[in-house]
Amino acid sequence: MRPLPVLATNPRRVSHAATGTCIAAIAVGLLLCPGALAAAPAPCGGVAQISDNSGDGHHANTDVLSGWFSEQAGRLQAVIKVQLGDWQPAHVASTTASWSLLFDVAGQQHYVRVVATKVPTTISYDYGTWTLAGGFVSAGATTGEVTTGQGATVTIDVPAETGAAAGTVLARPFVLTYETDPSEPGPVDRAPGGVTAGEAAFGADYVVGSCQPTATAGAGAGDSPDPAAGGAVTTTAVVLNAPKRIVGARRVKASGRVVPARAGVPVQVTTKARGSAKAAIVRSATTLADGSFSVLVPVSESSTMTAVAEQINAQTLTVVVRSTVRMTLRRLPNGMTVASGRVTPGLPGRVLLLRSNAAVPSASTAARRGVFRFAARRLARGRYQAVFIPSANRAERSTSKSGVVR
Repeated sequence: MRPLPVLATNPRRVSHAATGTCIAAIAVGLLLCPGALAAAPAPCGGVAQISDNSGDGHHANTDVLSGWFSEQAGRLQAVIKVQLGDWQPAHVASTTASWSLLFDVAGQQHYVRVVATKVPTTISYDYGTWTLAGGFVSAGATTGEVTTGQGATVTIDVPAETGAAAGTVLARPFVLTYETDPSEPGPVDRAPGGVTAGEAAFGADYVVGSCQPTATAGAGAGDSPDPAAGGAVTTTAVVLNAPKRIVGARRVKASGRVVPARAGVPVQVTTKARGSAKAAIVRSATTLADGSFSVLVPVSESSTMTAVAEQINAQTLTVVVRSTVRMTLRRLPNGMTVASGRVTPGLPGRVLLLRSNAAVPSASTAARRGVFRFAARRLARGRYQAVFIPSANRAERSTSKSGVVR
């Protein structure tokens, strides 16, 4: 992992909720407080551009829950929410930790970031550019503030030097958290996604200036300028919803809305299998008067899903498929036993025949077109189960009900 620079900044104040006092965070040292002076600004329309599963980070303090842009304070800010905020490295071997929100402006990946050091304890904020090959390249200091405790946040001011001017699309945002532990190179969480920096999963696009607190009265969150004022109404946000997990193969309802709400907006929903080279499934819809849309998509393995309207993208969602496996045992007159069954979805993979409490399988075979069969064999008396392991993580593994050999 590349060392992360800690830059002198002009951090904001962090509150001592327990004492009613507040201690300023300075570049050479910071006393973190058990509470916060003020809550982080809310996401536009109450919907964060980035959401992520809890528990997939290495530690609670680098486990990202969500991230968003806000203009509630009259300027553009980026917010990262974590499971537990103490803003210090958690790994014993780490000297620094960082939390970055990255976004694309005209093909260039920019970031804003908070960096914490262990000895001495400091917090600082910076911005710059990032590439998968070259990592973070700082362009200077910015300002921000943190809260602490469960569901804590860091709020970072986004400088105009990032190219985030009014009307600019901040595309494909995501969050990376790092620690400088040489035994664990690479990020410790990515939101949305797992822990790999180069994953093809992103948050929803954000249009700068679309959610100013001075927006026209009655306008919805993220609305475009009023046409009467000379601005054309175009989509500034797309919200997509789909089940996080399904059992077996079935059709999935993907629904959502565009902002501002209006009828007749073409929306394209794309679903792509994660573990195979299958072609993406594309479904088209047109919004109703309230801006809503919905499509039905066949899903037979774990897939990613996104939606786009007028070149504005929704967050990438992941639909995880859990497989099922059914097995029957048939005893032959000669004392041999045949085990066979079916898996759903009919994905390729391995099937293990396991005796209860055994660590080593009694047999293994391949599932083909949804069926499997173990060659007849003499099995010891006891209870047996079949465990299906789909290839390339195309679905979650499953275990059958027990069958008995007497």
